[in-house]
Amino acid sequence: MNLEIQSLRRAEAATLRLRGLYESYGYRKYRMGRFEEYSLYVANKSFLLGENVPTFTDLDGRLMALKPDVTLSIAKNTKADKNTCEKVYYLESVYRESKESHTYKEISQMGLECMGGVDDCVIAEVLALALKSLADFETDYVLKISNMDFVVGLMEELPVNADQKDIILGLIRTKNRSG
Repeated sequence: MNLEIQSLRRAEAATLRLRGLYESYGYRKYRMGRFEEYSLYVANKSFLLGENVPTFTDLDGRLMALKPDVTLSIAKNTKADKNTCEKVYYLESVYRESKESHTYKEISQMGLECMGGVDDCVIAEVLALALKSLADFETDYVLKISNMDFVVGLMEELPVNADQKDIILGLIRTKNRSG
């Protein structure tokens, strides 16, 4: 079946173009289920943007969650190690709390991950793909690059207690300027 990209909705066309871009660089599509064991998110709650994760008890008694994040599942399931790099991209739905309506919302998310032996060439490749991805939308954009290790190191030097540091890091992660 031949598909005319012009006949697709704008979001569908962009998704197809980005998939082609990522696959041309050797990234493979990562697929995951809608649910993940809740324990994964409890163990990594500092990584998540919010604390509220929609949960339910599965028929076998396990506490499950609608996934609020894709990266943690990829990290849990990767076969990469310090000597090998696994390159994947994803197009998944995630479920997060809406601050405006105090309900959960489903968000379609596309991204890529490199796990394992990441060197300077892989980092440069990811940055190049970020620029190419943004340029694909033909709008003005700014690519901001930051490193939380720097921020965490800086926080260690501040004369504040651990609870205050957690609050400050949470504000930085959520880009809360007024906070």
